[in-house]
Amino acid sequence: MASRATLSLLLVALAVAACSSSGAGNDSVAVVPTSEGGTGEGEVDAGDASAPPDAAVASVPGSGGKGGLTCTSRVDVAGRSICTAKIGSVEVRILEPMGGSGPMRLGLYLHGDGAAAHKSGSVFKPMVAWADAKHGLGVSFLAPNGCAWWQSPTHDCTSQQTEPDLAGANAAALVTAVDAIMKAYDVRTDGMRYYGASGGSIFLTDEWIPLQGGKYPGVFAIMCGGDASSRTYGWDAADASLRAKSPLWFTYGDKDFLLTDEQAAVAAFKGKGFAVTEKVLPNAGHCEFDAHGEAIGIWTQNP
Repeated sequence: MASRATLSLLLVALAVAACSSSGAGNDSVAVVPTSEGGTGEGEVDAGDASAPPDAAVASVPGSGGKGGLTCTSRVDVAGRSICTAKIGSVEVRILEPMGGSGPMRLGLYLHGDGAAAHKSGSVFKPMVAWADAKHGLGVSFLAPNGCAWWQSPTHDCTSQQTEPDLAGANAAALVTAVDAIMKAYDVRTDGMRYYGASGGSIFLTDEWIPLQGGKYPGVFAIMCGGDASSRTYGWDAADASLRAKSPLWFTYGDKDFLLTDEQAAVAAFKGKGFAVTEKVLPNAGHCEFDAHGEAIGIWTQNP
C-alpha cells in the first residue's frame, strides 16, 4: 500500500497541472518528451492508422442498442465533436467513428489520478484513427469522485488520505455506465478494448477484472500501473476459455515508482493463467512515455 499512498500524495501536488488545458495523458506526472519526439499526451504513434476496417462487421454479434445518449455538452478534439454525457455517477465522453457499418467495437479509457486526459479530451487525439479504421466507439469514463478510479467514490480529491475502493463501488458504477452505452449504441459483444493509465490501471487490475472481467472481457492495455489483487473473483477465472477472452498487455518503465506493484500484478495474472504480454521501457519513470500511443497501438493490433 506504500506505493498507492505515494500516488495519492502526488495527486494533490499535481492537481493544477493535471487539470490544465493541455491535459497530459500521464495524468499525475509531468509530460516528458519521448524518443520519437512526441510527448506523454499521446499525440504521436497512434498505432497503424492505415489498417483497413474490420471485415464483415455486419456479421459480428452486437448489443442492438440505438438512440445514442443525450449530450450535456460537446467539445471539438482533433476535428471531431466529442459528446459529454452523464450516466449515474459517471461522466462519459464519447467519440463516434466516421463511416462504417454494423456493431462498433467499444473502447474504454480509465484515466489516471487527476483525470487530465479525460477533462482535456487529449486521449481522443490518437483514438480517432483507431475509431475510423476499426469502426470503434471510443469512450472515456470519469471516476465518480472526479479524480481517481481506485479511490472510493466519496474520496475528496483535495485530500492526501488514501481511501481505496474496497467495497467495489466504482466497478458497480462502471457496470451501470457500460450497460447504458450498450443500450444506446450497437456495440460488439465479442470483447471490449480497455486502456488504463496509472490509477486507472490499478482499478482495472485490482477491481474491475476480478469482479467483472468474466462478464465484460476484452483486450486490456495496462499502462504504467497495476496491482496484484487480493479480491475474491466474481467469476470462474479457473475456466481457461473465459481467461482467453481477456489478454493483458502491460507497459511500464523500469524507473517507475510503481515498479514493484506492476511486477507483482504481472506475476499474479500469469500465475492465474492469463495471457500476459509485458513491455518494460528502459530508463523511463512513471508514465514517462507515449501511453496513449502505446495503448491505442495495442487496440489496433487486436481488432
